[in-house]
Amino acid sequence: MRQLSYVVRRADDITACVRRFRAAAPTAGKSLLITIFTTSVDHAQILRLTSRLGNEFPAAAIAGCTTTDMIRNGGINVNAAVVSFSIFDRSEVWVDYFDNPETLAEDGKKFCDRLKHVNHLAGVSIFGTLHALDIQPFLDGLSSLDERVVIFGGGANTIKNAPACVFTKDEVMEEGLVVIIHAGKDLHLHASLNFGWKPLGREFVITKMAGSHVVEEIDHQPAAKIYEQYLGIRPDHLFSRDTLAFPVFVRRGDSYIARHTVGCGPNGSLLFIADLYEGETIRLAYGDPGEMIRDAEAGYADMAEFRPESLVIMSCYAHRMFLHGDVKFELAPARRIAPSLGFYTYGEIFRFAGSVSIHNMMLLTVGFREGEKPSKPLPSQRKTLTRFKDSLLLVARLVHFVSATTAELESANAELKRMARTDRLTQIANRGEVEAVLKKEVALAAEGGPRISALMLDVDNFKQINDTYGHNIGDLVLAETSKALRAHALQGETVGRWGGEEFLLILPNTDEKKAARTAEHIRKDIESLRVLPDGKVFTASFGVACVAPGETFDEFYQRVDGALYRAKYSGKNCVQIARAPSK
Repeated sequence: MRQLSYVVRRADDITACVRRFRAAAPTAGKSLLITIFTTSVDHAQILRLTSRLGNEFPAAAIAGCTTTDMIRNGGINVNAAVVSFSIFDRSEVWVDYFDNPETLAEDGKKFCDRLKHVNHLAGVSIFGTLHALDIQPFLDGLSSLDERVVIFGGGANTIKNAPACVFTKDEVMEEGLVVIIHAGKDLHLHASLNFGWKPLGREFVITKMAGSHVVEEIDHQPAAKIYEQYLGIRPDHLFSRDTLAFPVFVRRGDSYIARHTVGCGPNGSLLFIADLYEGETIRLAYGDPGEMIRDAEAGYADMAEFRPESLVIMSCYAHRMFLHGDVKFELAPARRIAPSLGFYTYGEIFRFAGSVSIHNMMLLTVGFREGEKPSKPLPSQRKTLTRFKDSLLLVARLVHFVSATTAELESANAELKRMARTDRLTQIANRGEVEAVLKKEVALAAEGGPRISALMLDVDNFKQINDTYGHNIGDLVLAETSKALRAHALQGETVGRWGGEEFLLILPNTDEKKAARTAEHIRKDIESLRVLPDGKVFTASFGVACVAPGETFDEFYQRVDGALYRAKYSGKNCVQIARAPSK
């Protein structure tokens, strides 16, 4: 395949553009895709351009959208249109569009069903008016496509007063989405995602939503308060601009994803273009220019290994506004890889954790290649020399300071949390932590969840040990007892000090007989310890119980404690299984 792109600034430029393309590519491939990114929001002007190209190339698929700035061959073009011709020698490409907000969910399902019957489907790219239309219901329909299909796209953008739009050869839509389908046995796509924002400060919880795009309260306070309290950004007409460098991070699973607020409501709510949900954990974030460039370098290095024949780049407008002129460092490495085309987006579309959805603050690069990767090794790649302007250099140094202090604070907070859950002497879970775990596990088991057992032990004659050998030896006995328990605890099993000389081991997915066998092994290990100064042994008594259906925590605790009581008064140094609960 080949990709050729041209800048069009005046009406007569399109004639030169067509002439230059025909000269550069005198032979046609199997399919031709013409992609247009433009700063113009004049519908008539856009249609004149698409119609002219449609007349010149009637078999071509034509699609595009408005944007603030265009990305072309590792650089930026402003106040113009960029027309790109992608020639596919052995692959097929076609365009579809959807413009009915009422039927987007159903359209997405039907469209996905059609795509599942497309032979050798390789990729789906989407341009949407995310500022005016909730396209997530449509994207939900695409999530069931084979994960090998690369799904990507971006939101149309504009700095004009008129709304952004997407378009095909014959249609311009202020509310709609255009979809480009790529299929071919020899067509390969590879996506690379780069970020550059870092978490800032503590975690918060979304406590009230109005739909999936309006956050009304965070930690039971008006949502916008976090920006005013922690960053001094007031909820006024400049709110969206001032928060551009400070998105919200949302914890999804083990990862954070970004959401940029696009406005503030009169009640202090925050408006977003992508989904959020009540109960989710969030943090503020801040831009790190050095991290953005390093992420981009790593992403392009990964892309270079794929050996693409063309690149499509979709970058969040926040990257452009934050880096200003230094954004060239983020794009320049693309020049060494393949011809590139792209635009600055109002939200990026890609698949995350199996779900196709809208994201923010990303630099998304997709490589295209027909045929297998060339065997010839890549030429050596020279690293871009990054020298920020003074203002951004100051930001980079402040970011480094904030990163270092944030890391120290997080480490200190993590240690404080660990200490709050840990018994100081034995370094196992303390009473509060082990009781909380036990209550949760008992509740799950009682409701039909996985079977759970617990064993409770009490060091025999512990007061006598303290009186005879002193408290230092008593502390050593407790420490060695906890080690014996830990030695028998598998992953997912909780060991804790219940209080004084009592300990608890929680055993998920274990019945009382297996728990009793574990208790017997621990009992023997404790009996074999040689801790006391005169060589004498110390022992422990054990009570074991398994949660019964419908049993409450208090009922279960009484049974395991009762079994331990019987062990203490049956000669000690033994294991007793709790009696079945009374009906």
